[in-house]
Amino acid sequence: MMIKNIIYASAVVLLMTVAGCNKYLDILPDDKPVLEDAFKDRYNAEKYLFTCYGSMPAVANPTNTLGLSGGGDVVYDPLNAPGGNTAHITNTTLMFFNGNNAAQPHMNFWDGENGATANIWQGIRHCNVFLEHIGLEDGGPRDMDEMERERWIAEVKTIKAYLNFYLFQLYGPIPIVDKVIPIAAKGEELALYREPVDRVADYIVGLLDEAIETLPASAELDAATEFGRFTKTIARCIKAKTLVLAASPLFNNNNYYAGFKDKRGVDLFPAGDSRQRWQRALEAADEAVRSAEEEGYSIFISTDAGSGAIPDVNSTNINDTTKAMISLRQAVTEPWNPEIIWGTNENTRQLQRFASMLSNSEWENIAGSGAPDIGQRHSPTLNMVESFYSSNGVPIEEDAEWEANGWYTNRYTTKLPEADHTKFLIRSGQETALLHHNRSLRFYASVGFDGGIWEGRSQQLSNPAFPNFIRHMGSGFKYGVEYGFYPLSGYLAKKLVHLKTTYTATRVELIYEPYTFPIIRLADMYLLLAECLNEVDGPNTTDSQGNNAYHYLDAIRARSGMEGVVESWQKYASGPYKSKPDNQNGLRQIIRQERINELAFEGHYYYDVRRWLMAEEVYNQPILGWNKEGENKADFYVLKVLVQPRFSMRDYLMPIKTNTLLQNRNLIQNPGW
Repeated sequence: MMIKNIIYASAVVLLMTVAGCNKYLDILPDDKPVLEDAFKDRYNAEKYLFTCYGSMPAVANPTNTLGLSGGGDVVYDPLNAPGGNTAHITNTTLMFFNGNNAAQPHMNFWDGENGATANIWQGIRHCNVFLEHIGLEDGGPRDMDEMERERWIAEVKTIKAYLNFYLFQLYGPIPIVDKVIPIAAKGEELALYREPVDRVADYIVGLLDEAIETLPASAELDAATEFGRFTKTIARCIKAKTLVLAASPLFNNNNYYAGFKDKRGVDLFPAGDSRQRWQRALEAADEAVRSAEEEGYSIFISTDAGSGAIPDVNSTNINDTTKAMISLRQAVTEPWNPEIIWGTNENTRQLQRFASMLSNSEWENIAGSGAPDIGQRHSPTLNMVESFYSSNGVPIEEDAEWEANGWYTNRYTTKLPEADHTKFLIRSGQETALLHHNRSLRFYASVGFDGGIWEGRSQQLSNPAFPNFIRHMGSGFKYGVEYGFYPLSGYLAKKLVHLKTTYTATRVELIYEPYTFPIIRLADMYLLLAECLNEVDGPNTTDSQGNNAYHYLDAIRARSGMEGVVESWQKYASGPYKSKPDNQNGLRQIIRQERINELAFEGHYYYDVRRWLMAEEVYNQPILGWNKEGENKADFYVLKVLVQPRFSMRDYLMPIKTNTLLQNRNLIQNPGW
């Protein structure tokens, strides 16, 4: 069954601001009589429920979401602001280019500052206030059904669990604030300690287990009035993600954190390598996937290429190549498709404006537009482009055909497309990098590149639109000085643009098609389950259905026209790599690259490379792109170092603001800060 799990942002009504005077954590309520009024009847209590829903941080804002623009998979020029005005540089960009700091941390979700879209502690406080006032015995509304009251309580516990999880993945050990601290509390009563990693994970899981008992299944939701509420499956997925994070190398056997204690002498990080952590994560991921499948979620396969988004393609003539390319893109941008387990109805107009292409002719219509819809800048790095598989479904550096033909060695040279590319992949006559030829359909679905076919935009596939990134052309560096809008690397994140989103023919004006941005989709959960299976005991480990990791990887790969993992490496990999899927370490590398490929640009990369302890390897190498100022193909296809970031062990966790530590002497800073 298709379910529309929205965050209810459109319904958020702030009854009041529950403000406090706590200088340590923003957890105090406003005065009691006013709060009691908030829960005097069902109508007002529901408003407060929506306040709790509205406390969750944004996930689709390209300028203020760490996962979208702070992870180095997508890069913005620091001057990508109107007129190059440094006051408009986003905190995600500043953090990636310059690193973070403890004095005024970028993306400070602890205090709700410097680019953070929410103060997470305030959201947790809202949840605690709700839970302590909604009960009938606590003065809660008398005009509501008790089953509904229990369901609301379960929803708020899920919100509270997710907010704690959000802090957990950024800061690691955090305080556990399980109740509203009395207004008269003073001194040490307010100065809370951070709790050990395992206790934080257990606390989040405990909240979710309590909520799952009462939350509805998706089929129980009223389609007319209740789409957008938490369900058992969503809660189970958050539980699985929490336990996978706790089991990952960031916290599991990470010697850097060994012996790190708080001021009580309590170890905040677990010691040693615990297989049991992965076993527990496996059980949770298995349960979440079973719940999703039982509710009808499935890997989305397009049947009609977007209901007229490509005028000459429909359900009667769509071919396998178009279907394979379009399906992944629609899994992200087709509203409430059956793969989206949890999504948000946040406005994606700005995200699509930043990621969309402009054709050469559309650029010429800039006059009179005032440039409100010029914004092509959501730009994947060349490093990410290289991570996508070859057309044989293996990494390009491991592909025997790429090695034999010299394609890998010469991947930065250019060539005209051959006939087998021109119909669906590369515009005929458009010289482009060899790197863009013979790639997986997942690459062509995800990345907009110079000369590459851009499906949709109300254009026929027989005469498709295509971006030109050369200076003064289309989506290239043009009017950059005046407006500062251009894709720094010479790529765009096509995957994030709805098939129907396009521009008017007479001026640069976006015609925007909204969609549900996915927070969790089934492919994500399949990949987590595959990871857990492999980590517990290698490729032969099976779940409750007798499936191993290959089963879930192959189900996802099939959507993009790839053969199974074992078959692909045996048939297409060069000699040293043919047995890669057969052992735990090799399969681990494959699973990680599958996540990077499948979930590219959806906000997961930032968190994945950190929990895998891969960020030092990823970020301490030059971030590459093409020469945005190149005025012809020869000049454009010159490698440029866009940024040389610096990343050390301390950067795996965010710093707590120095002033916050001074206000609460019981808090201790994260290692290295």
